[in-house]
Amino acid sequence: MGSSSGMYKLGHCYENGIGVEKDEYKAFIYYQRSSEIGHADGMYHVGFCYQHGIGVEKDESKAFDNYLKSAKMGNSCGMLQVGYCYRNGKYVPKDLQKASYWYQK
Repeated sequence: MGSSSGMYKLGHCYENGIGVEKDEYKAFIYYQRSSEIGHADGMYHVGFCYQHGIGVEKDESKAFDNYLKSAKMGNSCGMLQVGYCYRNGKYVPKDLQKASYWYQK
Protein backbone atom coordinates (compact mmCIF):
# COMPACT_ATOMS: atom_id res chain seq x y z
CA MET A 1 0.00 0.00 0.00
CA GLY A 2 2.93 2.39 0.56
CA SER A 3 3.90 4.87 3.22
CA SER A 4 1.33 7.26 4.64
CA SER A 5 3.87 10.09 4.53
CA GLY A 6 4.71 9.41 0.89
CA MET A 7 1.06 9.37 -0.10
CA TYR A 8 0.46 12.60 1.80
CA LYS A 9 3.38 14.27 0.01
CA LEU A 10 2.09 13.07 -3.37
CA GLY A 11 -1.27 14.63 -2.51
CA HIS A 12 0.48 17.91 -1.75
CA CYS A 13 2.36 17.74 -5.07
CA TYR A 14 -0.82 17.10 -7.06
CA GLU A 15 -2.76 19.81 -5.21
CA ASN A 16 -0.09 22.42 -5.92
CA GLY A 17 1.37 21.20 -9.22
CA ILE A 18 4.82 20.52 -7.78
CA GLY A 19 6.73 18.31 -10.22
CA VAL A 20 3.47 17.04 -11.71
CA GLU A 21 0.52 18.56 -13.50
CA LYS A 22 -1.92 19.98 -10.97
CA ASP A 23 -4.78 17.51 -10.41
CA GLU A 24 -7.14 18.14 -7.50
CA TYR A 25 -8.84 14.76 -7.83
CA LYS A 26 -5.53 12.89 -7.56
CA ALA A 27 -4.56 15.15 -4.65
CA PHE A 28 -7.73 14.15 -2.82
CA ILE A 29 -7.17 10.45 -3.55
CA TYR A 30 -3.62 10.53 -2.16
CA TYR A 31 -4.67 12.52 0.91
CA GLN A 32 -7.46 10.00 1.47
CA ARG A 33 -5.10 7.03 1.13
CA SER A 34 -2.68 8.56 3.63
CA SER A 35 -5.59 9.23 5.98
CA GLU A 36 -6.81 5.64 5.76
CA ILE A 37 -3.49 4.38 7.12
CA GLY A 38 -3.26 6.86 9.96
CA HIS A 39 -1.57 10.03 8.68
CA ALA A 40 -2.99 12.92 10.76
CA ASP A 41 -2.04 15.61 8.23
CA GLY A 42 -3.73 13.52 5.54
CA MET A 43 -6.89 13.41 7.65
CA TYR A 44 -6.81 17.19 8.02
CA HIS A 45 -6.36 17.69 4.27
CA VAL A 46 -9.19 15.28 3.46
CA GLY A 47 -11.38 17.50 5.65
CA PHE A 48 -10.07 20.61 3.90
CA CYS A 49 -10.85 19.07 0.50
CA TYR A 50 -14.40 18.22 1.59
CA GLN A 51 -14.90 21.70 3.03
CA HIS A 52 -13.72 23.50 -0.11
CA GLY A 53 -14.68 21.00 -2.81
CA ILE A 54 -11.09 20.26 -3.84
CA GLY A 55 -11.15 17.12 -5.98
CA VAL A 56 -14.39 16.01 -4.39
CA GLU A 57 -17.93 17.32 -3.92
CA LYS A 58 -18.31 19.58 -0.88
CA ASP A 59 -19.58 17.72 2.17
CA GLU A 60 -19.60 19.63 5.46
CA SER A 61 -20.28 16.55 7.58
CA LYS A 62 -17.31 14.68 6.12
CA ALA A 63 -15.17 17.80 6.45
CA PHE A 64 -15.86 18.04 10.17
CA ASP A 65 -15.46 14.28 10.71
CA ASN A 66 -12.00 14.36 9.15
CA TYR A 67 -10.98 17.49 11.05
CA LEU A 68 -12.04 15.74 14.26
CA LYS A 69 -10.11 12.57 13.39
CA SER A 70 -6.99 14.62 12.73
CA ALA A 71 -7.47 16.57 15.97
CA LYS A 72 -7.77 13.35 17.96
CA MET A 73 -4.47 12.23 16.37
CA GLY A 74 -2.79 15.40 17.66
CA ASN A 75 -2.89 17.54 14.51
CA SER A 76 -2.85 21.17 15.70
CA CYS A 77 -4.56 22.49 12.55
CA GLY A 78 -7.33 19.94 13.09
CA MET A 79 -7.69 21.03 16.72
CA LEU A 80 -7.95 24.67 15.67
CA GLN A 81 -10.54 23.86 13.00
CA VAL A 82 -12.65 21.74 15.38
CA GLY A 83 -12.55 24.51 17.98
CA TYR A 84 -13.60 27.03 15.33
CA CYS A 85 -16.49 24.83 14.23
CA TYR A 86 -17.79 24.42 17.78
CA ARG A 87 -17.30 28.10 18.62
CA ASN A 88 -19.24 29.25 15.56
CA GLY A 89 -21.74 26.42 15.19
CA LYS A 90 -20.27 25.56 11.81
CA TYR A 91 -21.12 21.99 10.73
CA VAL A 92 -22.05 21.16 14.36
CA PRO A 93 -24.26 22.73 17.04
CA LYS A 94 -22.53 25.63 18.78
CA ASP A 95 -20.80 24.45 21.96
CA LEU A 96 -18.42 26.88 23.65
CA GLN A 97 -17.25 24.28 26.18
CA LYS A 98 -16.12 21.92 23.40
CA ALA A 99 -14.59 24.86 21.52
CA SER A 100 -12.58 25.81 24.59
CA TYR A 101 -11.44 22.20 25.04
CA TRP A 102 -10.05 21.99 21.50
CA TYR A 103 -8.46 25.43 21.63
CA GLN A 104 -6.61 24.50 24.83
CA LYS A 105 -5.27 21.13 23.62
